[in-house]
Amino acid sequence: MKSEKFLIPWLMLFFIFLPVQVFSQNDLDIPQLSIHTQSYFHNPDTGTFIYRNAKVEWEGITVESTEIHYHPETNRLTAKGYVRVTEGETVAVMDELEINVKDGTGIFRDTIVYDASNKVYMTAKEVRRVGPNQYVAQTCTFTTCNPKSPAWQITGSEVNYYTQNFSSSRGSILKVGGIPVFYFPYLAWPTVKKRQSGFLPPEYLIVRSSLTKWDLGYRIGIPYFWAIDQEQDLTLTYDWVERRGPGLRFDYQYAWTEGVRGEIKYQEYFERGPRDPENESGSLSADEIESSELHPQRFKFQFNHNQQLDGRSRLIASALVYSDSQFQKEYELIENPALNTAQNFSANINRQFPKGSISLSATQTRVFSELALLNRKIDPTQVQYLPALTFQFSDVFWRSGKSTLSGSVDGSVIRYYRVQGYNGEGIIATPSFNFQFPVFQLFNTSFKIGKRFSSFKVRDPDLPGSDDEYGFQILDGKAEINTTLSRIFKQESGIFSRFKHLLIPRLQFDYIEDVQQISDSGVPFGGGISTRRITIFRLENVLLAKRRYFERSVKLTSLSLNRMRRRHMDVALIRKLGLIQGKEFASEKLFVDQLDKLFGGALSAQQKDTILAYAEKGVVPLISSQIRGQTREGKSWAMVSLNFVQHYDVLKKDPDFQPIGPAVKGNETDSGQPLLPLRTTLSLNPGPGFSINYFNRYHHQKRQVVEYSAGFGFSVSDHNKASVNFHKNEFAYQTPYGNDVAVANTFGFDNSFEASDELAFGFSGTVNLDADSYTFRRRLTSSAFTLDYRPDCWNIRLALTENVGKTTTSSGREKEYIDRTLYAYINLGGIALPEQILPDME
Repeated sequence: MKSEKFLIPWLMLFFIFLPVQVFSQNDLDIPQLSIHTQSYFHNPDTGTFIYRNAKVEWEGITVESTEIHYHPETNRLTAKGYVRVTEGETVAVMDELEINVKDGTGIFRDTIVYDASNKVYMTAKEVRRVGPNQYVAQTCTFTTCNPKSPAWQITGSEVNYYTQNFSSSRGSILKVGGIPVFYFPYLAWPTVKKRQSGFLPPEYLIVRSSLTKWDLGYRIGIPYFWAIDQEQDLTLTYDWVERRGPGLRFDYQYAWTEGVRGEIKYQEYFERGPRDPENESGSLSADEIESSELHPQRFKFQFNHNQQLDGRSRLIASALVYSDSQFQKEYELIENPALNTAQNFSANINRQFPKGSISLSATQTRVFSELALLNRKIDPTQVQYLPALTFQFSDVFWRSGKSTLSGSVDGSVIRYYRVQGYNGEGIIATPSFNFQFPVFQLFNTSFKIGKRFSSFKVRDPDLPGSDDEYGFQILDGKAEINTTLSRIFKQESGIFSRFKHLLIPRLQFDYIEDVQQISDSGVPFGGGISTRRITIFRLENVLLAKRRYFERSVKLTSLSLNRMRRRHMDVALIRKLGLIQGKEFASEKLFVDQLDKLFGGALSAQQKDTILAYAEKGVVPLISSQIRGQTREGKSWAMVSLNFVQHYDVLKKDPDFQPIGPAVKGNETDSGQPLLPLRTTLSLNPGPGFSINYFNRYHHQKRQVVEYSAGFGFSVSDHNKASVNFHKNEFAYQTPYGNDVAVANTFGFDNSFEASDELAFGFSGTVNLDADSYTFRRRLTSSAFTLDYRPDCWNIRLALTENVGKTTTSSGREKEYIDRTLYAYINLGGIALPEQILPDME
């Protein structure tokens, strides 16, 4: 018996991948362990279990190692050698592990931690697990590259890593290629895609310009995101602008209930230095600027609210206020600020009906008189609408075959005012009818006729007794007759299988009645609708083409089925596919049709694509008869279009014609010359990789082409595209529809090229070919060059831009300047270094 007692403690039992359950009856708080091991050894004297080539699982944690020690009395699990710990999407590989299975705390030594959800690696001499998905690492490196040879890494004396929160590190150094390039006293970054409170990555920007008023120097922003709850959040950002001073940004977003959403934004900059009146007073004299005005307040306020009232109604309200006309260009980097906005308020309630809608709205828009910081004068003539009721309804009254008679009515009831000028009320309504019908089954004919009714009352608040009224009725109509002639050409061989030529002549007439548009007292209030009588002939030529595509045969071989088995695809599916093993199908469509029959339509589109990926494709047959049997037609597309448009202005026949209302629009020809220049457009698209577009205006009185433009597009693939375009117009003119076209002689170019998955570049620009004949003599009016380098774990984007601009001096003279800027955007894996603008390059 003694010898038996001696041997039992050291008896080793061998099992092949034996599952073992360990559970303590003394403490129900200790989790149940699931242990899979090749063999284990138990020492009763120490109470320790030793597992060989084992895997231990509890509460979402898995520990795998060549040797695992577990002591139930202390709830301590240790391992040495090759050790791997998996928790959710986090995997850690280490040389030594010590963990408490009761509270989850532990120590990893000489470890590499990989977080699959964020695709980042963290290496450290020692990592402490302080809670679920929470780690503290000492002397740690952080990277998204291969940790054995990282292109970049961040080293920190201490890193707090949260897989579902914001992580942070202290005393961190960014190294690129092993060279220290930046020091972070404190760094925080998000490690979760859902909304979470915390600091966001800092923003860094440099803005340099040849003009002092646009030269900001560097800008640093430190944003903090507060996830108040699921319905609202707030972002506060502290800004520091090198050559201006501090700033503060406030961004509040809400979605309180379903159908309600909105935002409130405010930003202000507290500039410490005075502005220069010589360069920033605009049309004002610098002497008119008081010294107290040289420290202007700089802010922006924005509000947007969108709320669904019921199934058919919605409320939309917005507000936008700028402190000055330069804020957009200076702090928001908008090259061409729209309207120099000072204030913009609007509110709108819209109600939808089955055949129309009605809206009640109010708007107030005020703009600065010019782009100049120290001139804050508001344009007093801007029209405001408080309120305006608009409506529109339409319906089909009669239909018979291809003939239809429809009608519509739209209009508004408004009250408008201006700070300076006439205010008043007005009613506008435009009923119209549209009749479409075929003629002899060959011609499509349509007539549209409508009449605009208007009535206004106006008054000048600064002039007692200035009340006035005006109203007018304007008849307008459009008529068109067209037909389509077509012919199909078949090709028995070659790239294209069929062509279809469409010839579409159209004859149109556009009419607007000439009526007097002045008030009872003879003042031309608001009447700006010019009379029009234009006959238009259009001849459209379209060549449609269908391309012939060769269909490769498809076959499931034994090799295909073996690959599916190795990928652990469904056994029943593979067994059923064995019924068509070795059978060749002439096209993918026939193969997919066979799959539908075989499985009764139960396969999803994704399953079909997966099976096709494993199927083997046939080779191109050499015999032409086989090729014809394995081809299909693609979709038709417009390969070539050639259109001619000839306008005839009936009003220009009479050189002495004087309209009752506003002046006739259009000056392409002189009075007495009703035939306007012939417009020709050509578009050629022989394939997806090449296109040509051409436009010209032939002036028969001048007997020359007075305007033309041509564009060429090339595309070797989706990753390599280029285009060039020319535009030349010798005479400025206005079309009969009021469109102004300026004199131009320009050349533009654009190219984007991806040399590989890692490297891409592009360039574009516009050249003024007649620069010497204008005030501004700069030929290259705009240009840009971009370079993208995207290795596996980081990327960099460089953009060099150059633009010609102009500014107004205090003497009223326009001065040309060149804005040349280099942008640099760097993204190191999950750590984003915001866009940087470096000093201008000469």
